[in-house]
Amino acid sequence: MHDTAVEETEKRNMAVVREAHAALARGDLESFKGLLAPNYVRHCQAMPPDLQEMRGTEQFLPFLEDFIGGAPDCEDVLSQMIAQGDKVAYVSTMTGTHTGPLGGLPPTGRRFTVVNIVIQRLEEGKVAETWVSWDNVAMLTQLGLFPPPGPEAG
Repeated sequence: MHDTAVEETEKRNMAVVREAHAALARGDLESFKGLLAPNYVRHCQAMPPDLQEMRGTEQFLPFLEDFIGGAPDCEDVLSQMIAQGDKVAYVSTMTGTHTGPLGGLPPTGRRFTVVNIVIQRLEEGKVAETWVSWDNVAMLTQLGLFPPPGPEAG
């Protein structure tokens, strides 16, 4: 059983995460940056080694700008969200069209759909840390940049 103070903190944390998500959906990186703690860290094993842990907005915001430029029609829809203590977890489904370069990948003009599982830790009302899990092989396959396994695989 949760006490009222913890429940209120969890509700506030979920509101911050929703606000950050909405700012990104609008492409409003300045508002998004205002919701990140100064010591922000993003973890994502599905990224190239040099991007698996991004520290600070100086490294993370250019990555976001690159992604937005590569898929400007991208939509990311939240479907499930839960909070426990200082953490908020959610599932979202991202769809878009790869019309510009993405991290060195040439534009393919193809659509993609990716499910993200995200956990965010908040400090003093700001997102301090993010863990993201997504299937980069599925996305690359949809974009025609990774050959899907043939019948001889497995």
